[in-house]
Amino acid sequence: MVSAIQKSRLADITSFARYSFNRGRDWFLRNRRLPRKAELSRLIKRALFEYQIRRRQGLNDLSCPAGFELPQPLDPYQCWIAANQHTEQTVALLRDRLNKSSSLPKISVLMPVYNPPLKFFEMALASVRNQIYENWELCIADDASTEPWVRTRLRELANEDPRIRVCFRERNGNISLASNSAAAIATGDFFLFLDQDDLLTHDALAEVALHLSEHDTIDVLYSDDDKIDTEGNRFAPQFKPDWSPELLLSYMYLSHLLVVRKALFEQVNGFRPGFEGSQDYDLALRVTERARSVAHLPYILYHWRVLRGSTAARGDAKPASFEAGRRAVAEALARRGVEAKVIRPDWAVKGAVGIFWHEFPDDGPSVSIVIPTRNQKRILERCIKSLAITTYRNYEVVVIDNDSDDPETLSYLASLKYRVLKIHNPMGEFNFAYINNRAVEQVDSDYIVFLNNDTEVRDPKWLSRMVGYAGLPGVGAVGARLLYPDGRIQHAGIIHGYYDAMAGPALKLLPDWHHGYLSYGMVARNYSAVTAACLLTPRQLFLEHGGFDERRFGVAYNDVDYCYRLVDNGYRCVYVPGAELYHHEGFSRGFKDDPKEVAAFRRKYSNRIDPYYSPNLSLQNERFEIQPRRLVRIGRRKPIRALMCSNNLNLEGAPYCQYELAIELARRNEVKPVVHSPTEGPLRAIYERAGIEVIVGRHPLHEVFELPEYNRAIDDFSGWMKRSGFQLIYGNTLQTFYAIDAATRGGLPSLWNIRESEPWQTYFNYLLSPLIPKALACFGLPYRVIFVSHASRCTFEPLNASGNFCVIHDGLDTRRLDETRAGWPREKARNTLHLNENEVMVLLLGTICDRKGQKDLVQAMTLLEDNVIKKVRLFIVGDRPSLYSSEMRKMVSALPKHRAAKISIIPETRDTATYYSAADIFVCSSRIESYPRVILEAMAYGLPIISTPIFGILEQIRDGINGDFYKPGDEAELASKLSELVLDREKREKYQINARQVLESLTSFDEMINSYTEVFRESITV
Repeated sequence: MVSAIQKSRLADITSFARYSFNRGRDWFLRNRRLPRKAELSRLIKRALFEYQIRRRQGLNDLSCPAGFELPQPLDPYQCWIAANQHTEQTVALLRDRLNKSSSLPKISVLMPVYNPPLKFFEMALASVRNQIYENWELCIADDASTEPWVRTRLRELANEDPRIRVCFRERNGNISLASNSAAAIATGDFFLFLDQDDLLTHDALAEVALHLSEHDTIDVLYSDDDKIDTEGNRFAPQFKPDWSPELLLSYMYLSHLLVVRKALFEQVNGFRPGFEGSQDYDLALRVTERARSVAHLPYILYHWRVLRGSTAARGDAKPASFEAGRRAVAEALARRGVEAKVIRPDWAVKGAVGIFWHEFPDDGPSVSIVIPTRNQKRILERCIKSLAITTYRNYEVVVIDNDSDDPETLSYLASLKYRVLKIHNPMGEFNFAYINNRAVEQVDSDYIVFLNNDTEVRDPKWLSRMVGYAGLPGVGAVGARLLYPDGRIQHAGIIHGYYDAMAGPALKLLPDWHHGYLSYGMVARNYSAVTAACLLTPRQLFLEHGGFDERRFGVAYNDVDYCYRLVDNGYRCVYVPGAELYHHEGFSRGFKDDPKEVAAFRRKYSNRIDPYYSPNLSLQNERFEIQPRRLVRIGRRKPIRALMCSNNLNLEGAPYCQYELAIELARRNEVKPVVHSPTEGPLRAIYERAGIEVIVGRHPLHEVFELPEYNRAIDDFSGWMKRSGFQLIYGNTLQTFYAIDAATRGGLPSLWNIRESEPWQTYFNYLLSPLIPKALACFGLPYRVIFVSHASRCTFEPLNASGNFCVIHDGLDTRRLDETRAGWPREKARNTLHLNENEVMVLLLGTICDRKGQKDLVQAMTLLEDNVIKKVRLFIVGDRPSLYSSEMRKMVSALPKHRAAKISIIPETRDTATYYSAADIFVCSSRIESYPRVILEAMAYGLPIISTPIFGILEQIRDGINGDFYKPGDEAELASKLSELVLDREKREKYQINARQVLESLTSFDEMINSYTEVFRESITV
């Protein structure tokens, strides 16, 4: 039987289907023809389709759509491997690079063998013989193997290939002497060391040879590596930093692949007997001491075989190797004249790893510990008390009093036995750089420690260790390991590139027991910078480099800037985990970073590449996570022929952002774009005036309702893409998912730019149920899914199974904007809009629709006091016919006449400069936005902003600096914020000054284009 609910639903369907069918029928009648059978079928499908969409409207069901299951996250390294598979194209490009290079070196691969496992030995041999690069020799030294087949097989090899040279030792001498025997018969320019059961990637020697030919001073070269089990499964990649001398003192991070110039190998007399198990570590320490240059290839070129009983399987498989490694480091320090004891800390012993710490004497050069403070007696007292446990003896404490006026603090300072410097900043504002610079000028110690007053010493040896590392040749700054009071890591070195190309602390918020990727949190190693919350540096070096930059970085980034300048002048910064302190961050300064300083740092260092952070690791967080990507290994090539699919050609944010991206990539000769859109629009003419081809064609999914139809349509579109010779497919907005699916079916790489923030669970509800899973599955297909805000990325993060999500913030082309703005000076714009001198113009710009929430502002007008209404004029720009627009206009009409007269509703226009130039305040009332362009434009025009704090807007506006937030739909709060800005001219002017500075602290247009250029280039090599 049919239930009442079912009868009601059936009647509903029938009624709406009849309405939709009749509407379609009327079209045929107007065109004076009857529908054919196929057209009639489509009419019925369309009616059902529209009914389904109508039923879904307004639903807030955030469960997975029917037929779709969330993808299980894939192993990040397996995703990296997939992105780095070699293809015919990449091999051809590598051969082309080799053919175009001159003076390529001969490489001798040295392999000591002793009773090798036959299967894996043959695989190791094959990995050499199958190299793309051919100018090599394989030198095998048999260390008196007892297996009869070994000698026979080696002789066969020598007879088969003249590049294979063998020698046979009469007595077993272990790996060091066997390796030296292999070296004795080698004739190459460089030695590359290969274990008897490991593998070289087939491009390894090619990449090595190319790099050596391009850099003739390199004496030592190493690459990244991973492990491989007996079944061929790869895991545990080591994505290493560039040359890091202090990290090499902590453990043998060079590992495999290791290349040494033959002359240098002979100069140090090769491997030393007695260091077996760590013979390569001992060699690395000795050759890097004498090398003119040590270089790093950030590619996996070596697979380290994991067999039972090998050190690759477990470090304590050969316990004597740990002692050999310790002795190697101890002798290295002794050779360098450094007094230090080398130990394996307890955690390294328990973890069976060959990692070493260094204990330095408690006596040494003089140190001044400089502690700035202002009031905050209890905080300062805790810091100074904690210094009492310090074992280092030759130090003084110097407290900088920066205008304290609290009687309790002043009394405490007067009671201190330590030196107190009274330093006043004539500018009146707190300036960390200024007061520390003045303090350094007034002390005369060998070293300075800059120490925040909200720190607390945890390890008695902290200063002995910092001074010890500072004494190593070439070290310019030493930083400590700082923990939050709850035990989580706050600082473990600084990495450039975090926080959207700025700088930030490594391993932040990991628990103190977490050693981090490759134990980086618990080993001394080099970073680009360390934090001045606890930073030691030679006083004279600090003065020679001009100290902290007190003009541009008075509060923030002065420590990073100082360290970068040291690094650029050939010095190193060292992070020391054994120098451990608590940092009660937030007490020292209770204010936000000045946008001027953020902007200055971005201008100075936006193009900087961090040598101590692998490009194979993600900059999206501080945890050294693997980023599946393929590094571009060749220079400039022909522009990429790219199909750039747009959702429409209207003058809206998303299509216009694509337009700016396309024309700039074309101008730089990076991309030859062809734009595809299913609908016409004004952007077509603008594209074509710029010389870019535009194809407007019927939507590939036009009247597609079922899965078989979908598959046929996508296959057809895919075939057209391939026939048209496109190398890359770019989809703009979620609506272009079909282009991503078609690209994958055609074997073409793709990029998908997501500019929406709607819930992924409901966004594709406009499709029929069978097609929704197809759309959602597209998130796993492109080389990169590019979001324009972190908030949007987080919204879609459950779909990020393959690690291909990234964020590239939109950058505003301020040069083009300023050219347009020049045609509309403020006075001309205000005269055009008939604004008098005393009126405060409020602008809300964007397509009028429910998502933009313009009704908030109209409703707020009913709540403004009369004294505010007299001053204000409101312009809502972006009208187009819609139900929402009609409702908003009715709201305006219902207002008292004197209030309604203050509101102007303007149709959509490309010529927005008039309104921006005339405006005094900008309002954004949106409910859903990713990273609205209008906010960036408002900043460029120097406008104070009132906005909803939704999604990426929080990544644009600085609350209380250049704008205020109100809760969406809270008209009373909006009215209050608006009243305050209208009446408070001083606050408006402050926000106006800060607006452009905040904009300059965000991603610039050039940075955005460079980021897109990078992913475009990477994607076509996949």
